Amino acid sequence: MRITLIIMAFFLFSGFQQEAGEEKVYNVLIISGSNNHDWKKTTPFLNNLLVASGYFRSDVTNRPDTLNYNTYKKYDVVISNWNSWPENDLRWPEETENGLLKYVEDGGGLLFFHSSTSAFYKWPGFKNISTAAWTDSTWHKKRSPVKVMSENHEHPITKGLSDFYTFDELWVNAEQNEKFQVLGSAINENLLEKGLSKQPAIFVSGYGKGRIFHTILGHDVRAMQNTGFQTLLLRAAEWAASGKVTQPVPQELMEYVPVEETQLSWVENDTTLALLDNERILWQFNFNTKYDKPFFHPIFVKRNMITCLSPDDHPWHLGQWFSWKYINDKNYWEYIDKNFHSEGITDIKSIMIRKEADHSAKITMEIEYHPENEKTVLKETRIIRVSPPQKDGSVLMDYNMDFEAVADSVVLDRTPLVGEPGGKSWGGYAGLSIRFNQDFMNSRFVSSFGDNINVNGKTGDYLYMGFKGIDGKQVGSVIMIPEVSKRDGEAWYTVNSQEIPFYYLSPAYLYFKPKTLTKGEHLILKYRIKHIEGDVSTDTLNTEYEKYLNWLKK
Repeated sequence: MRITLIIMAFFLFSGFQQEAGEEKVYNVLIISGSNNHDWKKTTPFLNNLLVASGYFRSDVTNRPDTLNYNTYKKYDVVISNWNSWPENDLRWPEETENGLLKYVEDGGGLLFFHSSTSAFYKWPGFKNISTAAWTDSTWHKKRSPVKVMSENHEHPITKGLSDFYTFDELWVNAEQNEKFQVLGSAINENLLEKGLSKQPAIFVSGYGKGRIFHTILGHDVRAMQNTGFQTLLLRAAEWAASGKVTQPVPQELMEYVPVEETQLSWVENDTTLALLDNERILWQFNFNTKYDKPFFHPIFVKRNMITCLSPDDHPWHLGQWFSWKYINDKNYWEYIDKNFHSEGITDIKSIMIRKEADHSAKITMEIEYHPENEKTVLKETRIIRVSPPQKDGSVLMDYNMDFEAVADSVVLDRTPLVGEPGGKSWGGYAGLSIRFNQDFMNSRFVSSFGDNINVNGKTGDYLYMGFKGIDGKQVGSVIMIPEVSKRDGEAWYTVNSQEIPFYYLSPAYLYFKPKTLTKGEHLILKYRIKHIEGDVSTDTLNTEYEKYLNWLKK
């Protein structure tokens, strides 16, 4: 039985997933081992993507010149991440070349992406099964946001897919094989500025009984992380293997159609509360899951999913969540094994969820912090209020956290800063955090303190981090800090890496120094988070901050 992505799907953490069952699982062979792009990174990424989807079993060969027809026919689809550029005259053995042509002609699937068709310039047969090769007239500028547009809404691969943006290298004037049908095109700002037209970007063709797919997208792992690229590739692989596509379209790639409030509905189980709008998730709260801490993921503002869950670089980053780093020298932040287990335990003792008629929600939790199999050192009462859905698609959340020291002394600490003993350049984090979606690009800040560039380690009433979203619109989040949550030692902690991509925002309460509580002492932290579509300015955020302060007075 397949796990669908949206309807009754609380486990959105891997968008394309399938349970073991009677459905076909397709066998894939990835051809790799040579490429003028970084195949040593992209091939493992591609392999993991295919296997994690649940639709494919995948093998990799770095010696495609040893293959023959009998090898190929073991697989439902062959994916090429191989070229010999700049050795354009290189050929494979005759048995390998003819075996590939016969494999496709007899019904095998073949999938190319980006530069994998820039090969075999002296092999006429390859020209019959490929398109979009690099030629003397082909060129590209540096990687940038690229808009990808579907031209055929009836083909199984692109059916139901909206236009999307990705961060990629866009080829211009790539060679075209007229036997290939164009399913989609792409354009970027550079082409628009030059008055040039969109470029064919997604292609399919038949060859005998076989099916062939190619896209010019997918320059590197950064580009391959994009939800749009992954959706195209996975759907194309299924189509090439079978002629059909059964995978659901991710919510981010569906056309956004506003509906009346009567379409709102709750879905709840023993680990999840989600608010849906006409079967589209607006936000989802998760607790008592394998991730060991309560967190929000996903949070959607119209088509854009704001949050990122447990990325490979930091699997303990849980969308929008709160976690201390060290409590009495025990690490409550990072996992110490692959089972999402931390040295310190964040233990939800009780949770009460009140769902209101206006579709707001109040979540009250009693949480205890303790080392594994040891006594509690810190207790917390956490109240999170999620406001009713806003007409502009924004999502508003208020945190009220009351911590009480149970041990005689409770030291709340973080990784030290440079200049302190054991200091790190990445020191200072702990507390409420947002890890943003890796689809985002073109990040920017708007602060309450006037500096929108150098924001890390600064203090202020609020900080906004915004991006170009997958739909090309501005989207982002602002965190607001009232006086009760300020101290001599708190500061904004941000990560703004475009290359990974790695986007992170936190009002780090312990940034400059730790905090010690004595037994019975309370620490109160309050924050407001607003997730917003559209451009923002200091004036609009000042108004939002004043609204928050007035709300706190009620």
